[in-house]
Amino acid sequence: MSSTLFDYEWQFLLQMVTRVNYSETYREACGTILQQMRTLIPYQTGIIFRTSRENGQAVLTSPVSTEPLDDRSDHAFFMEGSYPHWNEFIMSPYSMVFRQSDIIPPAKWEKTRVYREVWQPKNIYWGLFISLVRKDIPLIVLGILREKKDEDFSARDIYIMNTLKDPLERKYYAIIEGGPAREPGHFAHSERVVEVAAEYRLTKREMEVLSMTFDGLDNDGICRALGITQATLNKHLSNLYSKTNIHNRTQLFGLLSVRREHRQDG
Repeated sequence: MSSTLFDYEWQFLLQMVTRVNYSETYREACGTILQQMRTLIPYQTGIIFRTSRENGQAVLTSPVSTEPLDDRSDHAFFMEGSYPHWNEFIMSPYSMVFRQSDIIPPAKWEKTRVYREVWQPKNIYWGLFISLVRKDIPLIVLGILREKKDEDFSARDIYIMNTLKDPLERKYYAIIEGGPAREPGHFAHSERVVEVAAEYRLTKREMEVLSMTFDGLDNDGICRALGITQATLNKHLSNLYSKTNIHNRTQLFGLLSVRREHRQDG
């Protein structure tokens, strides 16, 4: 299946990022993501864990799931057992998206104890995951799961997860580290925001507006963060649209993600 998204899907992605950014707590953000994700990527079960490192190993805690968890708290659901290669993704210094079928062949996966004793009784088989890490600090791992009778997650599904990677990474870093998403006077731009800004010769202020738009901030939020009026913001957005030959915020959001795909494939 093609990874190309329709305009309405880009619109929903942007709205989803905005909703997550309005979340104030870890559990609120997790609940919003799990609820909204189903509209874009159908799945049976979704779960999010806080991640950390201990003695060179990845540790999963604070599960939030679409399904009731049992009384074993942090050892509930599929946390039990040894997952081949998972530690490599969670211990990575940067965020990653991966499918269970990409890290271990299905035939081999079915023979593992963790599949037979944990996944199979829950009637789940296919998994798509995103491990978020920022400044070498592990944040969360998000997993969405399907039954064996369903198809494995597609290239389009992976593309959507990769599109969400940067904004979710920034939000969870702000929540977990206990600080604002942006310190006053400081604007951290993703690599692809910098690439687009360089190609289209954006000004510093236009690049800040571009970055905040991709983070899911609405017009009021951008105005407050930059200390500018709505009229001034409209002028910056008009310049952005003109330089990049697009017409609205949804297309701007899509432009950034398309450029990343082009960079990875090139």
